[in-house]
Amino acid sequence: MPTESPPPPPHDWIPPGGGVRWTRVGELGWHSLTLPLYLGNRVLSALGEAGGAVIQEDVEQWLAWLIEPDSAAVQHLRDHPEVTLAGNDDSYLFVPGMTRDHTVWWRVTPTCDRLITSAELLADAFAVVRPRTGGRP
Repeated sequence: MPTESPPPPPHDWIPPGGGVRWTRVGELGWHSLTLPLYLGNRVLSALGEAGGAVIQEDVEQWLAWLIEPDSAAVQHLRDHPEVTLAGNDDSYLFVPGMTRDHTVWWRVTPTCDRLITSAELLADAFAVVRPRTGGRP
């Protein structure tokens, strides 16, 4: 019985299989918002099905959302100590292949219809779950 090959990535800039691509944030039409895993998990839960694709990095333990470039909805988070906004600033992000399941991988798999997370919805979800004192809840 022949084995089924994995479906092709929904976007040509996502590497095939289990590879990774070191990508300059902004070059592919999106920016990113990154949170530490403990806080990101809460935001991910608050967003539910309204969110887009999410990359998880297991070594430094963070989640990254792809967001529309230069969104005013998240600019006020730039000074928050646990938020990293990246785009058009020479920052890079590893983009995982679709079958990658460790180190850097898709926590929420991208599809043609589910890639970018609305920065406004992301900022709202963050406002609901962020620690009041800046430390871990």
